[in-house]
Amino acid sequence: MSSERRFEYDKGPDLEEKEEEPAAENDSDGDGSDPVDALPRGRTQLSVPPWKAGAVSGASAFAVVFAVTYQLVGAMFAGGLFGGAEDQPSRWVATGLLTLGSHGATIEHGEETIRGAFGFIRGLTSHVSALVPIVVLMVAGYLLVRYVRLETRQDAGLALGSLIACYIVPTAALAALARWTPETGSNSAQEAETIAIATDLSLIVAIGGTTITFVAIGAAIAAVPRLLAAE
Repeated sequence: MSSERRFEYDKGPDLEEKEEEPAAENDSDGDGSDPVDALPRGRTQLSVPPWKAGAVSGASAFAVVFAVTYQLVGAMFAGGLFGGAEDQPSRWVATGLLTLGSHGATIEHGEETIRGAFGFIRGLTSHVSALVPIVVLMVAGYLLVRYVRLETRQDAGLALGSLIACYIVPTAALAALARWTPETGSNSAQEAETIAIATDLSLIVAIGGTTITFVAIGAAIAAVPRLLAAE
């Protein structure tokens, strides 16, 4: 009888079911509800206040544009661009004129406009210098959206708005530096007239339009992969 006796044991928990539960939980966590999950794999983003990231980006963009333009002006002086003139502007003044002219600001000689929009005038603007703010602003907008954590539209607007503001303010302030009065000579009866940037509403419109346009283009390029991943 004892050999035929059977023992029954309580069955423990199924190990396969326990292993499937964490997998199911992981699948539910990756349903895209978190904005970070919508980002491409391997993308690193900085968790900093949006306004601070934008302010640093705007100030850095201005510094890069001014530094590159300063080097271009140095190359112009070295190439003898002002060699035939009796009086030459300082390198800082020429950099200010060239920088603002590259943004589309109006340059006046006395009360006469000698350059408007994106026209070209020898010695004050160049086609190469006009590309400097375009490239720098596009890169600044791209890097801001690409590497800074912007979880909401408000964060994006705050970051881009502070970038644009912190770029426009110091650029417009260059108008105070960009003034040059050529010497007419002792035998000339004509009074010397100052070459300067028109400090009116057109200055803000020119700088603001250039900044907003190309920052928006760079930001849009960076946002395309993020929008595609969210879908």
